[in-house]
Amino acid sequence: MKIKSLKFPMFFLFALVTVIAASCEKMEETYNGYLKEGEIIYPGKADSLMAFPGNGRIGLQWLIVSDPKVEKAIVYWNNHADSVVVPIRKTSQVDVIKVTLPDMEEGLYTFDVYTYDKSGNRSVGSQVIGEVFGESYQRTISNRLIRSVSWLNLPQQGSVPAFRGAEISWYGVNAQAIFIDITYTREDGTTGTHREEPVRVSGRPPLFRETTRLPNARPNSRISYKTAFVPDPLAIDTFYTELKHYN
Repeated sequence: MKIKSLKFPMFFLFALVTVIAASCEKMEETYNGYLKEGEIIYPGKADSLMAFPGNGRIGLQWLIVSDPKVEKAIVYWNNHADSVVVPIRKTSQVDVIKVTLPDMEEGLYTFDVYTYDKSGNRSVGSQVIGEVFGESYQRTISNRLIRSVSWLNLPQQGSVPAFRGAEISWYGVNAQAIFIDITYTREDGTTGTHREEPVRVSGRPPLFRETTRLPNARPNSRISYKTAFVPDPLAIDTFYTELKHYN
């Protein structure tokens, strides 16, 4: 069997080389067009951006890890209609940048953070969603309710010490409550204070006790208290109910 060889006319090879050369020249022009303003430089971005809800304000925090040229950041919100400039003095360490935005209306916000170097180059953006709380949230919280108050005078029984004073029996409380501040009058007329906090047990969510004892409380005297709440575990502000009296 004979193997036939293929032969191409010289004008065909010349045309092919011309087309390839023209394509390469076009690609080089396109590439040079992108670089005619110089190499694009991106400063180090705001790393690990976090938002901390507050009462009419919000806190933001991020890291500047390694870029020594970063000199400021700009935080944008409300679709970039509002912004604030944050000066940055970079050190040789990982820098933690914190800023608090005051006088914010209650609501949910998206924040975009860009860093800039001295030449005005802008980093890739970082984004976080954060919430500002205020009067609307304040209206949703309420004091823990007292079920009853007993005035006790118990002698020591075995290893259980003697107790004389008041015992409060409580109803349940919202999971966002973090403590209850109580004031009362002692038998000697002085003012006693007690902060009731949830009990933390490993592997379980913290729970408030069903009863609270106030040592040496004067029988049938007034007990005043208020309950503290945080709307979010990262919140920078605490909300309080109005002071409530029981007598």
